[in-house]
Amino acid sequence: MLKQDSIANFINENVDQSYSPSRYIIAFSGGLDSSALLHNIVYLKEKKPIIAIHVNHQISEYSEKWENYCIDTAKGYGIEIFVERVTIDRNSPDGIECEMRNKRYGAIRKYMQKGDCLMTGHHRDDQAETLLLSMVRGSSEDGLSGIKPIQNFYGALLLRPLLNFSRKDLQLYAEQNDLKWIEDPSNKDNSIDRNFLRNDILPRLENRWMSIDKRFYKVTRLASESSERSNDLAKIDLNTLGDIDRIDADGFSMLSQNRRRNLLRYILKRRGIGQPTFNQMMEGIKILSSLIKNKKNNHLEWPSIDIYHYDKKLFFVEQSGCINIKKKIKIFPDKILELDGNMGKLKLSPANKGNISPEIAKLGLDVTYRKGGEKIKPIGRKYSHKLKNLFQEKKIYPWMRGKIPLLKYRNELVCVGNLWVAEKFHKQNGYSLIWSEKPDIN
Repeated sequence: MLKQDSIANFINENVDQSYSPSRYIIAFSGGLDSSALLHNIVYLKEKKPIIAIHVNHQISEYSEKWENYCIDTAKGYGIEIFVERVTIDRNSPDGIECEMRNKRYGAIRKYMQKGDCLMTGHHRDDQAETLLLSMVRGSSEDGLSGIKPIQNFYGALLLRPLLNFSRKDLQLYAEQNDLKWIEDPSNKDNSIDRNFLRNDILPRLENRWMSIDKRFYKVTRLASESSERSNDLAKIDLNTLGDIDRIDADGFSMLSQNRRRNLLRYILKRRGIGQPTFNQMMEGIKILSSLIKNKKNNHLEWPSIDIYHYDKKLFFVEQSGCINIKKKIKIFPDKILELDGNMGKLKLSPANKGNISPEIAKLGLDVTYRKGGEKIKPIGRKYSHKLKNLFQEKKIYPWMRGKIPLLKYRNELVCVGNLWVAEKFHKQNGYSLIWSEKPDIN
């Protein structure tokens, strides 16, 4: 049962004593769980500044009414409240629940400061629903670990101190303390997966197996422990083989299949990339193993990321935006040009060494990209060279070669990024091409 000292005990047991929260921030929807949480926090013996944040998703006809209710409730406690209104894309490919969650945490994030403790009202029933959803979706052990009781949140802490309490516990606490709360009618809509589990499936399970939510909670804790052990092993393998950008290919192939999957999943997670399904992971491991075994310089394309086998390494490259090779662009001195595909910025700046003739620079140079067969006679070279050979010589990554900007004058190649300038167009006192914010190209 939830008591006045329950949250204080949670904080003492789970938060490192060296971490002294500067403020408590409560995600306040006005529902039962956040109402019980806010009331309990207000009456903590350890007094800290408390603020409430209400996120209005603007998708219910009652949204404005709920917003006003939350404002009045917070004022009644004498605490400051901030309201954020967000716009929800009902057609989001991630689903409306995920869309609302992302927008909600995005709105809250704006108020977070280092040293803050953000608290949400997630409880044991929420954990059971999350576990069942993860099982239905075929999640990994990390997904089966459910909602985390404590985690980092942009330099602050995110706490869920009610996870060990059921909705019945919270309702009893609310009734004993004469609390009021909002009931969202959309929670009865069983077309939503979570609502279907909450309203139909979980009550049936509870009728057959009493206190099954406690068993589900135990499963998530065990899965969480298992996930931590897997992450620890992945960290060891990663430190041995490389980093989240590249790893030794031969070393990777010598790991067991389970450890290969575990390491790959960990790298993707560290890079903030969505986790592949089990079947995708199995197929991906198979393709990568084949590339390494046959020493092929090729790649595996996954959503949001490409994995390249090159120079006895596996490179993890986030997919950039598209580059329109047909778009006609000119660059002029002292004007900054932002390139497509997150490829950085270009600027022609005055310089006194290894430079482009000012006569042609001032006329404007065409910015293009490699099509194949291009040649250039760089400064100091006796002969013209194919770009292909120059790229190989300088060990430019194959996946970057088509993204390097080429500057031309009347269809003649003037320079290749900030790598080579054509001797024909060189002048000691001229313009140097500055390529800033560029990604790693070799």
